[in-house]
Amino acid sequence: MRTRLIAGACAALLSCPAWAQSSVTIYGSVDAGIDYVSNSKGKSLIQESAGKRTPDRFGFLVKEDLGGGNTAFARLESGFLSNTGAQINPTSFFNRNAYVGVSNDRWGSLSLGNINDYVYQYVGALNNSVPGISSFYTPGNLDGLANTHAMNNAVKYETINYRGFQAGVMNGFGNQSGDFSAGRQYSAGAQYGNGVVRIGAAYTMSHNRTADVFGTFSITSLLGQKLGAGTSFNASRYSTLAIAGSVKIGNFTPHATYSDVKLENSQGSASLHNYQAGVNIDLSGGARFYILGLSFDHSTFEDLAFNQYNLFLTHYLSKSTQIYAGVGFERASGPNAQAAQFGYNASSTGSQTVARIGVNHMF
Repeated sequence: MRTRLIAGACAALLSCPAWAQSSVTIYGSVDAGIDYVSNSKGKSLIQESAGKRTPDRFGFLVKEDLGGGNTAFARLESGFLSNTGAQINPTSFFNRNAYVGVSNDRWGSLSLGNINDYVYQYVGALNNSVPGISSFYTPGNLDGLANTHAMNNAVKYETINYRGFQAGVMNGFGNQSGDFSAGRQYSAGAQYGNGVVRIGAAYTMSHNRTADVFGTFSITSLLGQKLGAGTSFNASRYSTLAIAGSVKIGNFTPHATYSDVKLENSQGSASLHNYQAGVNIDLSGGARFYILGLSFDHSTFEDLAFNQYNLFLTHYLSKSTQIYAGVGFERASGPNAQAAQFGYNASSTGSQTVARIGVNHMF
C-alpha cells in the first residue's frame, strides 16, 4: 500500500494558509526469484536475481494543489537490485524518473527533466511481459518497451484524459552548442482505454544513440561498424514505432503488439521487426486471484529470426503481493544464430529456455 504524507495537515495545527495543500506519495516495488537458464554462454545456470517481474525501484511523487484546477507536481524514481542492494545505474541515482511540472484540469500538463518516452508510457504495459517476466520482452529490448531508457533534458506536454483518449509530445534536448540535432530525442504518442479496450501507439526518434547489437544478436559487424563485447553500434538515427492493443472478453484478455526499430548511419539502415500476441486468463472467474498468461513473439533482424513461446502464472496474495512462475523458450535461426532472451546472457546455440519462480511486493 502506498504511503501518503499530507503536508496540508499542518493547517489544522499551525494555521497554515488554506492553499498549502500538498502531498508526498512514497511508492515502489521489490522483486526476487530463482532463475534456471538452459544455456548461458554454453552452460546451464541456476541463480537468484532481482527485478525480473517488475523492476526493483522506489520513488516519490509530490503534488500541490494550486487552486483553480492547477497542480504542481514532481517525481523522483530510482532503480536498484534487491539481491545485491546495488543501484541499477551507479552514475545516475534517480535513473528512472526525475522531473517537475504543472498541470491544468482543462489544458493538460507540462513537465521538464529526465522522463520516459511514449513508447514505454503508452505501449509498454500492453505487451507479453504484462503479466510475465523480463525475458518475455522483445530481443534486447531495443524497442524500449521496458523502462531502460528515459529521455534526458526533456520537455513533455500531455493532454488531459478526455473520455479515455490521451496524447502527448516531448523533446529531449541534446544540449550541444552549434548543433541542435546532436543527441536530440523526441517522442509522440496517443492512447485510449475504456475499461474493456486499451490501445496505445507511439513513435520515438533518437540522434546519436547506441544499441547493444552484439549482445542481442551476436553480430560482429553492422553497417560498416565492428562490434563485440563492450562495443555497441553507434546509430546516427535510432527510431522506434510501436502499437499495441488489448480487449477484455469475460475472463480472457487477448493482446497484440507490433514494434519496428530502425538503426541508421551513413552506410545505410537495419531494422528489427517484432510481433507479439497472447492472452491473459483469469482462472479465478473474475476475482483475479490466479492469472495465466500464454504468449508468442516473432522477431526478425537482418538474416536472423527469433521465435519465443511463453507461459506465466501469477497468484495474487493481495493487491500488492504476488507469487509467480514463468518459462520462456526461444529458438533462433539464421547464420550463426544464437538465442538470447532479454535480461540473460546469450546461448551458445540457437535455443534457450529461461524459467523463473519469484515473489513481488509493491508498495
